[in-house]
Amino acid sequence: MTGRASSEAPELPAVYEPAVLDHADNIIEQAVSRARAGAPEGTLLWTRSQASGVGRRGQTWHSPDGGLYGALILKPDFPVDRAGEIVLVGLVSLGTAIADLVVPMTDLRYRWPADLLLGGSRVAGLWLRRDPASDWLILGFSVNVEQRPEQVFDAGSVCEEGGDTTISSEIVLSGFARHFLSWLNRWAEEGPKPVLRHFRSRSDTENGAPVALVLPDGEKLAGPSGGIDDQGALVLDSEGQARRISINRFFGLPGE
Repeated sequence: MTGRASSEAPELPAVYEPAVLDHADNIIEQAVSRARAGAPEGTLLWTRSQASGVGRRGQTWHSPDGGLYGALILKPDFPVDRAGEIVLVGLVSLGTAIADLVVPMTDLRYRWPADLLLGGSRVAGLWLRRDPASDWLILGFSVNVEQRPEQVFDAGSVCEEGGDTTISSEIVLSGFARHFLSWLNRWAEEGPKPVLRHFRSRSDTENGAPVALVLPDGEKLAGPSGGIDDQGALVLDSEGQARRISINRFFGLPGE
């Protein structure tokens, strides 16, 4: 099944350099390759067909056709220890875009730091890659738009969980691109407070929620959430000890 193609191209603000691919082995690796070759900031790669999505720690992200698989190349001018906050900017941007599309009263939630849930089912995830030898940062995102991956028991799709089968990858991308610019500008001007306020209003990781994590170095943590602090880090009660896990550490980025 190849998925439904929209009759209209996504409407993207002029600051983006769009690059649509008929198919990608892995969209994030495609973006890494282009960044190393000197692609400009704002290059936005996307496809509806991806062979082998790769999540954190080399895990597979199953990618059914008709989804939205994208990666945005950024040239950050902010300290490296703030890079992880871009994931939250991307997550609330994607959530805002999808909230505009689904039927009213659909339960949309954010799971720290980079998952989007509809009706309790995970429909999207984001990733962050940074090259310490250069100045680029890549924000990757995958959205199950038309189909849910059969291999993942807790996954869903935007069309199914959102109650509207006419939603397309192009429509989701248009909304994400527009809202990302808006949220990024607010973050640059006001810091993380407005982003965190929106995240907390729909958080699936509220105080007391059970959390289980595996960090890039293999450390496993589990316990009730103590909430999200003012820098976007997760506070976790692990074996009676309060632990703070930054988004940079979660993604194995420098600048802890």
